Amino acid sequence: MRSKLRAVSIVVIFLSTYPLTVMAFNLTVVEGYLLMAKARDLNIDNQREYLWTNTVSNKVDQLNKNWNRPVTENWGVSDRYPGTQGMPIPLVKPYSETDPGFAGPNGEHYGVEIEFGDSTITPREPNSKSVRLYTDFGQTGASTSGMTRAEIHIRTTLQDMKVSEGDTLWLGWSELYSDLDREKITTVFQFRNQPNEQTLAEAGFSATEIEQLVDADVNKGGPAVGITTTPVDGTLRYQFNARVGTTLNWQVPQDHTHITSLPIAENKWYDFVVQMKYSQNSSGRFRIWIYEHNNNEVTNYSINDIPEWDFNGATMYSYPSDYIPAIASPEIRLGVYRHERVNVIGVIAEKDRYMTKYLGPLRLWSGDDDNGFDYVAPR
Repeated sequence: MRSKLRAVSIVVIFLSTYPLTVMAFNLTVVEGYLLMAKARDLNIDNQREYLWTNTVSNKVDQLNKNWNRPVTENWGVSDRYPGTQGMPIPLVKPYSETDPGFAGPNGEHYGVEIEFGDSTITPREPNSKSVRLYTDFGQTGASTSGMTRAEIHIRTTLQDMKVSEGDTLWLGWSELYSDLDREKITTVFQFRNQPNEQTLAEAGFSATEIEQLVDADVNKGGPAVGITTTPVDGTLRYQFNARVGTTLNWQVPQDHTHITSLPIAENKWYDFVVQMKYSQNSSGRFRIWIYEHNNNEVTNYSINDIPEWDFNGATMYSYPSDYIPAIASPEIRLGVYRHERVNVIGVIAEKDRYMTKYLGPLRLWSGDDDNGFDYVAPR
């Protein structure tokens, strides 16, 4: 099924003979070729650091300012109204339409946002900034869809780092919740491996092959491994999961999940280090360290510290048996989700409407080297 990457000469011939129309994956032939050329010229660098800036694209007006997203990644927000296709294009209506007279906890005009360079809380690390993620379930329409979310997608960076199956990723970041939701599950971090149409095009698949793969639903499903918050006896805990199976036929065996013993505190920074070997089989690994940050102490985190969870097993969905070799299509998502009750009747209390999370600097390291821990660990 898989086509090998075309040689430049073949692509040039193809360009000269194929009409410049939009293909099934919404790219012209020229665009597809440029994407393939770009992939060959990527800088092979095994580390990235996001200290966050105010550099954004898709800038709109003052009311819509929270739709802004960094130039380097596909970040976005979604309120998941009925009929909304989801990320990255939001269908968020202003409060002036949905709830006149109401404003968010920090004067927001919209109920779902990602805000850069936030100054309302001290950043986790010196000389850095925080990203504020905010989601409001109370907006008209959201109560019938069951979810609101504001999240960051990181796919382009992993492609630039040439991450593929068998590779190991190290991730480190910090986060703080200012408004805890002790009754609902929320997403903290998730790792996916479903290829989208653009990823397939960049890998050299033809339009026909892409149509077949999309029809087979290999681009569907949710996270293969992830971290969520979950309510336990009136408190909120972190829970880790690793799914087994395909994108649409998966399960979470009992030994593929773990819940932390201590509750999550409000207005407190938590530092994360994650090591993940990207694999469809038992050679995969998902190791997680969580630290409650003390602002009065110097951090001294070590790979020799006991991890909160050390999982060995598949960390990605399985591809069809004739799908050789598997496409490397890793994607990281961090953010705030609210999985809510559907078809709510009556007014939702203000205190139950929204969740806010602050995300500190994010660092990535690709490679088996244990030095990855020291590089990504929050300072």
